[in-house]
Amino acid sequence: MESSIEKFHSVPNLQRKMSSEPDIRHLYSLSLSQIRKRAEFGEYNYKPSPFNIRWIHGYNPKVGVINLNDKGSTIAFYAAGNCAVLYNWTTNNMMILQGHKHVVTCISSDSAGKWLVTADSGSENVIIIWDSTDYFPQKTIFNPHRNVKLAKVTMSTDAKYLLTLGYHEKATISWWIWSFGHDVPHASLEVGIPRGGVIEMDFNPHQSEQFLLMTKSNIWIGISAKIFIIERGLLKETNDYELKIRVVEHKLNPENGRLTCFTFVQETSQILVATSRGAVLVYGYNIEYKKKEIMDATNYESLKFIKVLKVEQRKIHVIKSIDGIIATGNSIGEIRFYDSQMKLLYWVHGFTVDCIKGMSFNISPRSYKILDPKYRTLCPCWEKVVTEVDASTGQIQQKLIKKDIPSDATSAGKPFLVRDFIVCTSNEGVGFVDFVTEKLVTIMDNKPSPATSLALHPEKPYVCIGYADGSIELFNYVQHKLFVRIDLREHYKVVIPPKEDSIKGDVEIMKPQISVKCLKYSPSGLHLACGLDKGELIFLHPTIMNILTQTPHKDTTHAITHIEFSTDSLSLAIADKGRTVCVYKYDCTEFVWSFVGKHRAHYKDITALIFLPKKNANGEYKLLSLGADRIMVEYDIGSSSDEYLEVLSMDRIDQSAVPLYGIPWNNPPDIDPETQRTDLPMILICNDEFKYKIVNYATTMTLSTILGPKYEHPVCRMQLIMSKKDDVETQYLLFATRNVIGLRKMPIDGNPWKHVALLGHPIQVIDLCYREDHGILFTIGSRDSCMYQWAANYRSVETTSKQGGGDLDPYYCLIENGRPGWLFHEIRDLFYYIQILCQGTFSPAMRRVKDYIPIESLPDLMRALGYFPSDYEVENLIVEAKYKVYNRTPSTEIDFEEFVKLYLNHRPALGESFKKIRNAFRYFGTVDDTNISMNREDFISMLSNNGEYFSRELSWYLLSILNGQSFEDRSELSEGDFSFLPEVITLEELATNIIGIHDTDMCLDVHSVKDSFGSQQTISSDSEEAGNTNFV
Repeated sequence: MESSIEKFHSVPNLQRKMSSEPDIRHLYSLSLSQIRKRAEFGEYNYKPSPFNIRWIHGYNPKVGVINLNDKGSTIAFYAAGNCAVLYNWTTNNMMILQGHKHVVTCISSDSAGKWLVTADSGSENVIIIWDSTDYFPQKTIFNPHRNVKLAKVTMSTDAKYLLTLGYHEKATISWWIWSFGHDVPHASLEVGIPRGGVIEMDFNPHQSEQFLLMTKSNIWIGISAKIFIIERGLLKETNDYELKIRVVEHKLNPENGRLTCFTFVQETSQILVATSRGAVLVYGYNIEYKKKEIMDATNYESLKFIKVLKVEQRKIHVIKSIDGIIATGNSIGEIRFYDSQMKLLYWVHGFTVDCIKGMSFNISPRSYKILDPKYRTLCPCWEKVVTEVDASTGQIQQKLIKKDIPSDATSAGKPFLVRDFIVCTSNEGVGFVDFVTEKLVTIMDNKPSPATSLALHPEKPYVCIGYADGSIELFNYVQHKLFVRIDLREHYKVVIPPKEDSIKGDVEIMKPQISVKCLKYSPSGLHLACGLDKGELIFLHPTIMNILTQTPHKDTTHAITHIEFSTDSLSLAIADKGRTVCVYKYDCTEFVWSFVGKHRAHYKDITALIFLPKKNANGEYKLLSLGADRIMVEYDIGSSSDEYLEVLSMDRIDQSAVPLYGIPWNNPPDIDPETQRTDLPMILICNDEFKYKIVNYATTMTLSTILGPKYEHPVCRMQLIMSKKDDVETQYLLFATRNVIGLRKMPIDGNPWKHVALLGHPIQVIDLCYREDHGILFTIGSRDSCMYQWAANYRSVETTSKQGGGDLDPYYCLIENGRPGWLFHEIRDLFYYIQILCQGTFSPAMRRVKDYIPIESLPDLMRALGYFPSDYEVENLIVEAKYKVYNRTPSTEIDFEEFVKLYLNHRPALGESFKKIRNAFRYFGTVDDTNISMNREDFISMLSNNGEYFSRELSWYLLSILNGQSFEDRSELSEGDFSFLPEVITLEELATNIIGIHDTDMCLDVHSVKDSFGSQQTISSDSEEAGNTNFV
């Protein structure tokens, strides 16, 4: 046993921070006011946020809830997404703690509720210690286990220590004295527990130097202690620490089940461990039961297994020791109380729940005085009875009548009182238990199922949330209360009567596996459509949530991903995972929706479904669909019949970029009708190349290309919103990427200072809705049951726009090294060189330097700057430069400022990609184990017959120049003789000798893009990227 103990002794971390080393993280130990007073780094300018989170509906049941009730306060502490929440359920107030990039997976606190701990798990994970008095982060620990994800964290009850757990090859625990402000643990230790093996860990609340880890089959007891060394024959204490840990051996018995939870018992210095089969394992230092036995923490080696007690028949999820009482909660919702010898004293009778997942008691003990009046009814003098202040808690004692107090199960029937507590259940939310009355007050009535869809009523303060388990909630976002909840599985259940020869006569009930995929309110607010995962479409009452469709519309078998209403709310279009568009019409006389027809025009996923505000000649609103196949389809609803949806046009709208979303685009309010067109039919499209495009949907011509936000993922959701202040209306563009939400000031011109964004969800924002008149945004995220309510902050966009400056000042940050850099000087020099070229290189006339160049010279100037547009892109470039979207008369020249903006908006957002070349060469070439190659004739044929092809003569001319052939060499060759090229062209040959990239490895690392960024391959309908970039 000694060898096993020594095996797990830790090596101390001797690294110490130099006192003279400046570190801005020391500011985390100061309050906000102290930072402003004592900061040595000048004035702090906090970046404005476009949205401020105001409310979170839901919580993370995997993390649990901590009760912070103390001296009459009613506060619960829990995790929701990447935030932590302090919720006062009596005043209905919420304080949200933000600071995590990933989902918060662990929370903890000290015994007084003064210090709160939150931790996330992911790359760049952090631990934040908060002060609950001012809600300010006092300490942030970055990457506590370096590049390993954080698994668990806990704080000692005296708030001195932190214990963290991460998994390398095995479990590694780190021990911190966090108040010292160090960024490295004071001691670390690797424990022989496999990945994911630790299911719970905690400090001994009575001896904080001791801690315990629990797996499914064993417990590991450990201590932290200072290191002693022998110096000159004397034992000397150092300032370094070490961890010691050992496994407490016990005989495994399958009848006891797996270990589930544990608690420390102060009165007996024992550890009680509950199991999945209702047993309690008792660990202690002595076989004999000794009350008030206090053992030294360093005596951890003496801890041993004593006995097992079978106390319940069901799985015990929770076991707590509080005020000398042992409380347990099991899988059928029973809450029982035992004494320190595990003798049953009491069980809760007043309410029933489905399954107890967690219990958290009030911080301070109950202060009370029991009165035993002779009469059963209260006399008028009851209010005059004055109680004293409890010396232990500092609170006025609560007056209790003896007959109303629960009595224990002993023969004496003594009054039995414990602290009030919070109970967490599996499917019935979180409730607060008043133990005297045994009443359960629901704090959070939330479903643990992930939220999948969102819809916002256009007039009333209701937001509708759909869940993966088939339930739908209507939430009042002003009062922050749940209005109504319906269960579609319960509504559409099938009751099968018993068979005639059945003896028992049991009725069989079958509930369909329904999942809500899409919700949408009509613009009038009179209709609410709901799309399901099996293709069913149902309609609900918009305010009371009655199901109006007793028999669902079943016109497709795939999950519905998009629902759109026409402007008059009389037409409805849906798109499904099978790439089919279905249309329905509302009958105003019969008050029912009827199916018009469907059509499958796309061969890849539909990314947007758009009802335009304009009508066709037959009086029906125009309907468009965009797909990952780069096709825009316009449907003719008026000509459709016999369940067939007519297609009016089907055009390809882009050459390489995949459209991710589209919205109708109106003319700007300050347009001049005399010089500019006001009748252009336009839509705004965002694509996977980090660009916006204004497209004329009648001609499919791209009118303008604008650089979008360059976050980790491209924009995949947009909405044009309006803000009205002092009778002045201002337009903004609300946008969202995969996990970021933001605002952009109009007009969109590629100015990077005109948009501000923040993290909307740690994984993925799957749906959002915005209410203009209230300025409130609602979002839901992937694999999350919470709904987030944000308040828009338009001032943030205005502030950053002013900070960016005017003219070209805000665009310099998009140019390498800014205005003093080489690229800007190259742009300026080439702008004037092109004027010399246009005036004639050998012209004897006097040179005149202007601020304008001919628009026809734009393609050559772009290529000189390293951007090589295709013929399609050149056409878009010329059209935009001539007409500037709205102009009636085309321009012939462009000035320097317009050219710089045009160059920055049209060039690839993330630079040229060698990966794109490699993928194209792989498609046409032959792939072997070591290289990709192509025959010379096949290479020439590819250039002459595919895409924007060259003639064979032009291919010969260009390839001879690229291959380094001089004028004399070309004159000796006959036109069409490609002998200067090798017979077999490899990828390396193409890159180095033809294209001129001399270091392909460097080019691959520097110029290529992450897989999630690229648009080299179109997203397929069954690809993972399609599900990651599109809103479903």
